[in-house]
Amino acid sequence: MKNWLKNWRIDFLPGLSIIGLIILSRSLGILQPLEWKAFDLGLRWRPAEPTNQRITIVGINEEDIQTALDYPISDRGLAELIQTVQAYNPRVIGIDIFRDKPVGEGYGDLETTLQAADNIIGIHKISDTPVQAPPMLPEAQVGFSDAILDADGFLRRSFLAGADADDNYRFSLTIRLVERYLAPEGLRLENGIRDPETMRFGQTEIPRFQPNTGGYVRTDNGGNQALINFRSGTEPFTEISYKALVSGQIDPELLQDRVVLVGYTAETVKDFVSSTAIAGSNPSLIPGVEVQAHAISQILSAVYDGRPFLKTPPNGLDYVLIVGSGLLGMALAHWRRKPSLHLLWMLAISLTGLLLSYALLVASWWLPLVPTTLAFLLNAVALYPFYQSQAQLRSQLDERQKLIDWTYNTIHNGPLQILSGMLSTWPDNQPAPAALRQDLQSLNREMRGIYEAMRQEMLLPTGQIILTGQQALDLHTPLDALLYEVYQATIERRRSFFEPILKVTCFKPMADNDLTLEQKRNLGRFLEEALINVCKYAEGTTRLMINCLQVGEHNVIQVIDNGAGLKSHLPSYQGGFGQGGFGQGGFGTRQAHKLARSLWGHFERKAVDPRGVHCELRWPIQPPAWKRWMKK
Repeated sequence: MKNWLKNWRIDFLPGLSIIGLIILSRSLGILQPLEWKAFDLGLRWRPAEPTNQRITIVGINEEDIQTALDYPISDRGLAELIQTVQAYNPRVIGIDIFRDKPVGEGYGDLETTLQAADNIIGIHKISDTPVQAPPMLPEAQVGFSDAILDADGFLRRSFLAGADADDNYRFSLTIRLVERYLAPEGLRLENGIRDPETMRFGQTEIPRFQPNTGGYVRTDNGGNQALINFRSGTEPFTEISYKALVSGQIDPELLQDRVVLVGYTAETVKDFVSSTAIAGSNPSLIPGVEVQAHAISQILSAVYDGRPFLKTPPNGLDYVLIVGSGLLGMALAHWRRKPSLHLLWMLAISLTGLLLSYALLVASWWLPLVPTTLAFLLNAVALYPFYQSQAQLRSQLDERQKLIDWTYNTIHNGPLQILSGMLSTWPDNQPAPAALRQDLQSLNREMRGIYEAMRQEMLLPTGQIILTGQQALDLHTPLDALLYEVYQATIERRRSFFEPILKVTCFKPMADNDLTLEQKRNLGRFLEEALINVCKYAEGTTRLMINCLQVGEHNVIQVIDNGAGLKSHLPSYQGGFGQGGFGQGGFGTRQAHKLARSLWGHFERKAVDPRGVHCELRWPIQPPAWKRWMKK
């Protein structure tokens, strides 16, 4: 936890960004279609419920149309069908067939049949293209059959009441049938108590659909709507064909004192809606009469059996769950276990979340599944390699820190102590070469500054070069600008030596697209050391030329002085200024040649006539193809 607080930008920001992106996607409705599909599958896969004993469907199937009835069914045929059903004493009959005008023969028979009983409910349509109700039925015996489909074309909501084109408030077939069925129980339709704008039968309130209910985002909730808690199982209702009904070969209890719905189930009629929440042989096409049965069933089952309506968490709580699951994913990724163990934990937590969501849906609670799962998985998957690399980097930095501490302690407890002892015991009046004490003091300071310079450059994961004076330069700047900054910083640090010298400089743009940050760092170090070596070894220098530019197909760094020239005991030297710099076989020479090889270039140091030294590093802008292949 302490590390998280110390490095919150690294530890928190990536995961919080992912959570924020998911919350934004959720609030914009981007995840809504996926959430709908997950919701439908969850409802479809619930354990089967017993067949509802209060509702029976009399379906006119394909065989009935081909053998016994015309399509559409005539008025006489519909009247005879209703009379046959009435003979079994149902509590209420719902005719899910439009009959706004006469069809075939027998209009008078149908009129007489419909007016003979008050337990018959007809349908009409109030939205899109309105269809009138059967003219012989009073308003109390008519309900609309309009369905509200979601943007993906699937049905999940029941339209219970709403205004028609003339702004008259109308009730649906569902409400009319439930109202008539419950009338003998003394239960009538009333306004809700907890929500005055919803509907209530006795103590049972129908939860009103809101714009952000469940997985919905800013959805039109005009009129009075409710989510449908579809009855699960492949046989939610008893279904009787027209042929079986008129043959008399049915158990009277299948119709007696029930809600009987009459409608088409034949595929050619195309009275279907799409729903993947209902189990069946063809889940994408559900007869409209069966959908009516589900809408009626959930209300009657709630009143009689206490079967719950679908419930959703309060607005805002779903976003809390998204944040919580995202933080859980971050915590799992930050745990940094082995990949196999991490995958096992990730699968276990995901499966637990899915099972919990499914269990809640079985209990009629719809909690957001897609955004919470995405928040967890994206953080657990995407951040795992990130945190692993961060841990590895920190481990490497710790090792580097230990190496730096060991190196510095070794220098401090050895050469630095000897040097400090020499300076502290050197008598003030003892003769010494000119400026020797000052040079030793400068050496003491610079050696002590090595620790901080190494720590800054090696431990900080930034594209910087730390010069000897602990000045930091950005390696992302163009190469010529970087080299010029190195030149200025070095000259300023050795002002007493370089100030009286005539300096001729030429810094021009150099091609550096193929250079790595490490190569640019080494080029900066090369120029710094070349300048310092002029200060140390080029005695009598009055003129210094520095060229950093592109020459033909090569980049070139040149440092040319007119000092004492090469030592007489180093006559054939290609490489340096004594043992501390680019001396023969010294550390500086080896580093310069190593840098040249990494660039496919060449390093040399040669005498200048009549006096002086020419130090040059040259490398091709674009190495030959075979060299690039070898480098790979």
